[in-house]
Amino acid sequence: MQDNTYKERRLVLGITAVTALGLLLLLVQALVTAVAADSAHTIPQSQPAAQVVTPTVTFDEALAAYIAGHTIQAPVGEPTYGAAWSGETMHISYPGETVSYMLVLSNTGSTTDTFDITYTAAWNTTPSTTTVTLLAGDGAEIQVNVNIPGSANSGDSDTAVLTATSQGQITTTATISLTTLVQDSVVYLPITLKPVPPPTGAPVLSATRPNSSNHWQMNWTLEGYPYLSGYQLQESQNANFASGVTTIDLGTVNTKLIDTHQPSPDNVFYYRIRAYGGGQYGPWSNVVKVVSAYYDEFTNTQTGWSGPTLKEGLRRLTFLEEIDSWYEQTSGSGWLILRVEDSWDWAIASPMRPAPAVPYSIEFRSMPANLGNLVSHGVVFGGDWNNQACPDWSSLQGLYAHTNCFNHFYTTNLIWYSDTNMRLLWERVDEVVWCPTCGGSPLKRLGDIDGNNIVELAINASTWNDYRVEVRQTDIKFYVNNNLRFTYNTDNHPQALAWINSPYFGVFASTDEYSNSTGRFDYIKVTPLDN
Repeated sequence: MQDNTYKERRLVLGITAVTALGLLLLLVQALVTAVAADSAHTIPQSQPAAQVVTPTVTFDEALAAYIAGHTIQAPVGEPTYGAAWSGETMHISYPGETVSYMLVLSNTGSTTDTFDITYTAAWNTTPSTTTVTLLAGDGAEIQVNVNIPGSANSGDSDTAVLTATSQGQITTTATISLTTLVQDSVVYLPITLKPVPPPTGAPVLSATRPNSSNHWQMNWTLEGYPYLSGYQLQESQNANFASGVTTIDLGTVNTKLIDTHQPSPDNVFYYRIRAYGGGQYGPWSNVVKVVSAYYDEFTNTQTGWSGPTLKEGLRRLTFLEEIDSWYEQTSGSGWLILRVEDSWDWAIASPMRPAPAVPYSIEFRSMPANLGNLVSHGVVFGGDWNNQACPDWSSLQGLYAHTNCFNHFYTTNLIWYSDTNMRLLWERVDEVVWCPTCGGSPLKRLGDIDGNNIVELAINASTWNDYRVEVRQTDIKFYVNNNLRFTYNTDNHPQALAWINSPYFGVFASTDEYSNSTGRFDYIKVTPLDN
């Protein structure tokens, strides 16, 4: 499925090299014949033959060629503009209740853009914001609340239409329709006693940021209801609470500590709460999303890093036929393998799970599984995703040149050169460009990628090593075997922290002109930091 131009270029280069070699051999043969015929007159027998010196490429020269082959210095083409909505589009509820839609607005263009959000609806509809600025490829969560009138009847409905309009190009818009239906209400027969009215308002729910122990606090308030009996809190890993719901009945408290979840590959939780009194429940609150600690030892093959064909976990790639990721398991232990087999190829694999909010750390243990000149591997973080197919497997353009995820990111590119020579090439990628006619890799990385970001690690490069990245609002720190080796901040890199709030992470591998770079990962852990 690789681009034909890309493959033809490789074939032409091979043919050209063979032709040039043939001409060189003919020239050498002619020179040898001429020298032999005149040797008695031009070279005295006592004079030694001149020494033949074979030039040796240094690591720095090879690394410079790697950088040149994988990157470009300027973006290709004019900026493009685009937007897309995703998320739930229908709710069914009762008269008088407020329903919440969790949406994501994504910037699918190639440049930073600001979007104005407008809406039309018959029922009272309130988006959480009416203006949002997004970097290229980024998305923002937008909550839309729809209040169902208390006078609505069963079967009534309203459709709210939201439109996002680009300020950079006003003809670029995206719309989404939210349909709210009314279902049967409970009808109570009149009684002689005056009933206690149910709660008519919804609590306002919030959550603290998870701490390094992976604990967080749910907090809520409810105004103006004197008959409160208690609250009902629900937790789910489904934003619509359609499955896997845990219900917790509480008294008249206004806080609940969540301290029972261990770091795992399923690290995203959703919460909502409602009050009850007079034997009846009030409307559900706003939905709150909590991103907790992530941990994967790769003993479970269903955590999203790979799939049945070894391709489903790949998010960025250069040559589908020669790139795979898979779980490797032996005697209860597990590893993740990412392999790229062709010259100048590189790839990212990711489960598309978010990291906690900054500050957080990424820890991983890894080793190169196939040793060779300039093979490399590492982790990526600070990646974007617009919640669309990543990649879009329906076309070659969608596979190789998509803009749905990992348009920008950081990578701890660990480059092997010998058993004792591992170097870190720190990359901040601001843009990814598919350019099979540019030479070297057909998928170029554009950003802060140069000789100023190279660190000699001086470790046993051919075995397991432990790495740690700490991401804060002021800097990013990189540790090897518990030793701080590199600090990245705005002192010498003005855009150093541009992508720290983009939450998606994964693993990376790449080659230069030689083939087969394979990274083996023992575990990945992403943990909130307390400071």
